[in-house]
Amino acid sequence: MKKIILSALLLPLFLLSACTTALPGEEVMQNLVNRSADLESYHQFVALTTTTTKEDLTGATVVSEQYTTADATLFPKEKTGYGKRIDKDSNYPATKSEFYVTPEVGYSRTDNADWTAYATPDVPLASLQVYPLETFIELTQIIEAYATLELEGDEYLLSFSGSDDALNKEINYLFQTFPSEQTDYDIQIHLDAKTFYLTAVSYRSTVTQADQKSVITTELTGAFDLYNQAKKLKTVPDFDSAESVAETADSSF
Repeated sequence: MKKIILSALLLPLFLLSACTTALPGEEVMQNLVNRSADLESYHQFVALTTTTTKEDLTGATVVSEQYTTADATLFPKEKTGYGKRIDKDSNYPATKSEFYVTPEVGYSRTDNADWTAYATPDVPLASLQVYPLETFIELTQIIEAYATLELEGDEYLLSFSGSDDALNKEINYLFQTFPSEQTDYDIQIHLDAKTFYLTAVSYRSTVTQADQKSVITTELTGAFDLYNQAKKLKTVPDFDSAESVAETADSSF
């Protein structure tokens, strides 16, 4: 009889110890910042789309769209990286750019044209990233105060949906955009519960300008992986050769 009672007591204790306890939001954010500060390398895929729906003088609805996708492998401490980027405006053909950035010089080319060397590597590196990892980390820290933080399986999920004046000001300051009062947000951010690395971001803002009869929707998504495991930069290829091809991505479009 005593053995049965002992087993009954041990079972809930075992189940309790097997469960992962969610940490407070402040601690999760601090772990995110600390772990991300010493990164040797990572890979990111970022897509940014802006869609404007507007009524013209005739009353017809006009839709215009701009989007950018960038596939980049980066080495923060060395300030180097490589990858590809596509830019498209609904009124113009898409352009495809490739980048290969070393500590001494950055190379880029558009639509398979000749490679151009930049004495300041920061220029092609910034163009490659669209938004760097640091921007997404700052976005995570901003919305943590407004969002719901939940531990779901092996990840933390930050979620916010709605509008908030204070949040609106902080986000527009981060992205260096002009704030609009009629802005609704739908944001989800995923963090690995074990490493606290950022794994995915889904961001959507909708600005309604009633006086101009327009709606502007911005969608920003990011996927992050290969933390400290990205493929190292190879020796700089011979960019003078028309047939030379730099290795510019861990994956391709």
